Amino acid sequence: MSIESTAGDAALTRRIAELEAELEAAHRRISELERIVERGYGMVDAIPAMVYFKDRQHRYLYGNRAFVERINMRPEEMVGKTDHELFPPEVAEAYIADDERVMATGEASMGVELPVTRPDGTIGWVSNSAVPYRDKTRSITGMVGIAIDITRRKRAEEELRRSQEVQRALLDTIPAMIYFKDRQHRYILGNRIFAAAAGISVDEVAGKTDHDLFLPEDAAAYITDDEQVMATGEPHLGIEEKITEADGRTTWLMVYKAPFRDNQGAVTGMVGIAFDVTARKAMEEELHRTQAEQRALIDHQAHLLAMIRQLSTPVLPVTDDTLVMPLIGDIDTARSRQITEALLKSVQRYRARWMIIDITGVPLIDTAVANHLILATQGIALLGARTILVGVSPELAQTIVGLGIDVKKLMTHSDLRSAIAFVMKRRQTSSPTR
Repeated sequence: MSIESTAGDAALTRRIAELEAELEAAHRRISELERIVERGYGMVDAIPAMVYFKDRQHRYLYGNRAFVERINMRPEEMVGKTDHELFPPEVAEAYIADDERVMATGEASMGVELPVTRPDGTIGWVSNSAVPYRDKTRSITGMVGIAIDITRRKRAEEELRRSQEVQRALLDTIPAMIYFKDRQHRYILGNRIFAAAAGISVDEVAGKTDHDLFLPEDAAAYITDDEQVMATGEPHLGIEEKITEADGRTTWLMVYKAPFRDNQGAVTGMVGIAFDVTARKAMEEELHRTQAEQRALIDHQAHLLAMIRQLSTPVLPVTDDTLVMPLIGDIDTARSRQITEALLKSVQRYRARWMIIDITGVPLIDTAVANHLILATQGIALLGARTILVGVSPELAQTIVGLGIDVKKLMTHSDLRSAIAFVMKRRQTSSPTR
């Protein structure tokens, strides 16, 4: 063997040894990469959200544990499948449309809510975020997506929406203005009747203040009263307030207000309910007017009755100590009492000595009336005056006799002229003083 041959073998041996070392290093590197990938996939599998990879033809290349459990398929069975092979048509179309937009535009899609088939076969919802996947040349070769199950949240939102719809329907059904305010006097919500009065839609109520909705003087009054409710924590019940609506119509409201508190008991706002009492106020005003008119009518009637009473029992002074009462028409028991009262008061008022009662114009006097007249003469006598009856008819004379009255104490004349002449003659012959 030549020296040259021996040197060549040694070089080959060294090269083989180097290659074996490089191969061993490559195996170690591959093992390390496999461990890194395994750890990466393990971490991805640990994510409770659904993570997946797709190629440009919408074929699935990978799905983590949450994803394959959701589609109820082994990982190796999933690879190469499309959305149409895994999901109902309407769900698949929604996924493909969103993923194609990501891969076509190169722009991420974040938080898109999409339907998803749940393990029990029901349709749930996911919040899907996807980004394009690029190769070394920056060309888009697929996409990476992560989907978070939001079915519970969506159901809660739907339940809340239904609850709000029921609440809104209830508020709008109640025939009263209902509203809620926060501590800064901003309206949180108002029902249909409240919004109509303010001249806005129900959706426009939130965030408005009284100054945004009502006349300045009305708004100031509302804020003052509402602030007292929220500051003191005491409700205001049955307060009457006037409101000028958007159409200029003045409406009266019966308002009930109460503070609204949080879980710690702090006042965070207030709730108000107001009933339209405009019709009642109009009725009350009409009633007040009617009552005033009735009182005026009653007063007028009382005045007329007093005048009629005076006319039915007139007392006329003919001298400073002589009075005449001419009576005309029928006399019943009530009128006879009025006559007696007028006679006695007049004698006392004028300090009369003579009272001439002319009954010529009275067509008929019964026993009761005759008795009242006799009693009147007796009362006049007690006051120091004398009575002269004028125009006594035979029937009255007979009635008086039938009453057993001593007629000797009665002074009578046939007519008023002779009675007055008699009194004048007696005044001339008597002392000028009483």
